[in-house]
Amino acid sequence: MAAAFVIGLATVFKTVAIKRPGREEEEFTAEIRVRDLDEQDALHQKQQSGEAKGFDHVKEDVVSLSGFADKNGKPMEVTDELKEKLLKDPYVLMGCVRAWNQVQQGMPELTAKN
Repeated sequence: MAAAFVIGLATVFKTVAIKRPGREEEEFTAEIRVRDLDEQDALHQKQQSGEAKGFDHVKEDVVSLSGFADKNGKPMEVTDELKEKLLKDPYVLMGCVRAWNQVQQGMPELTAKN
């Protein structure tokens, strides 16, 4: 039997897979704030009026990131400062944009089958 639906979750964790040219697929985890439908409508109106531009809303809603390593493979703690830098990387940002869209649409986390 499935667990009961928990009301009031403000954030969810989403696995983000990216594929950079010349590298195998990599993954990290993003904790993303869930906007209710009223907040989503308000954001859409701001985007339509030009008041909200780019991906600032995604950057604001990414609460935390994890699953990163340095060039030697040593796991790194993602501080707020590092998160800001990571979100300037187009692969990380676009991965977060895809994850943000899936979270706001209520799409479930898919698991790979072997």
